[in-house]
Order: sequence, then structure tokens, then C-alpha cells
Amino acid sequence: MICGRTEKQFMEEVERFHGFVAPGLLIGGYMVDAIREKISEKVEADAIVETAHCLPDAVQILTPCTIGNGWLKIVNLGKFAITMFDRHTFKGVRVYMDLKKLGSHKNIYNWYMGLVSKKDLPKEILIGSILEAKKDILSSKEVVLREHGKRVKKSTVAVCENCHEAYFASQGDVCLACQGKDYYEITR
Repeated sequence: MICGRTEKQFMEEVERFHGFVAPGLLIGGYMVDAIREKISEKVEADAIVETAHCLPDAVQILTPCTIGNGWLKIVNLGKFAITMFDRHTFKGVRVYMDLKKLGSHKNIYNWYMGLVSKKDLPKEILIGSILEAKKDILSSKEVVLREHGKRVKKSTVAVCENCHEAYFASQGDVCLACQGKDYYEITR
């Protein structure tokens, strides 16, 4: 079971939400389940994932924490880890994929470390290995957040004097795009 769902039910939800059953997302389901064994569902919990790949979707499928509501944050440390914490006390649990424990799960280790191609390790075999390993490849630690735990309140809205678009006034006198901190270049 993964957060009260059978593995089959969870994989069906994953396919609907993510587009396909990704190995990392399946592991993420076990990670959220491991955290929920330690933090009651009654706790108003927020979540932090340490990679932008797969784990955010596991959290969004299995908890009320989403990127959109601000209860899920991505702190991209490039690690396969999830922390869920009490939003009032900042105490929580961090679950991560433990490389030492992967020693007896070679398919998962080889996939995660990028040592084999998809051709040499078909997804069906990898998924089977993950379903067999379940939470045996995970470890956890109790933590207290020192950063990223506080929710950022929406700021007042202003109109940028340069581009005349609405933006959050907390960005400064002009919007971030007009400060050169945008992600795009206007072509027309």
C-alpha cells in the first residue's frame, strides 16, 4: 500500500497525472508513505522536495501540498529526498534514497546512477525491482527547518512603469522582467 492506495491504484493515478509511470515517481510514492508513517495526517504539513524531477508529482498526488497552493516547495539540491514538516513548529521528517541500501538492489542503483541505458534495463524490469524493494531503499531523519519553511505571503500588486504589466510590488520599483531577471526574449 502507498498512502492507503494499492500499488496498482497509485500507478494508475501516476499515469493520469504524470503521463506515464516513472520509476522515480513510484519511489516518491513510497517516500511520501514512509513520511506519513511518522507524521500524522492530522498535522498541517508542508513539503519540500530536493529535485524538480518526479518527486514533486508524488507529493502532489498523495498530499494536499501543491506548488500552486504554496505548500510544496522545490529546493533543487539535486538529491532524491522529500521533507514534510509541521508548518507551525517546522519539525518534520526527511526521507531520502539511501545509496548504501541500494547495494542489494542493483537495477535501481544502476538506473539511479545512470550506469545503464534504458535499452539495457527496460522500464518493466526496473518497475518490478522498485515494487519488490518498496521502502527498503529509503532512510529517514527527523529534522527542524531553518530555511524555506515559512510561507511567503502574496504582496500587493503594482503596475510596472516600464512594461505596464501587473506584478508583485515586493519585486521592487519595476517588475523582475524589466530588471533583466526574466526567462525570455521578446522576438516581436
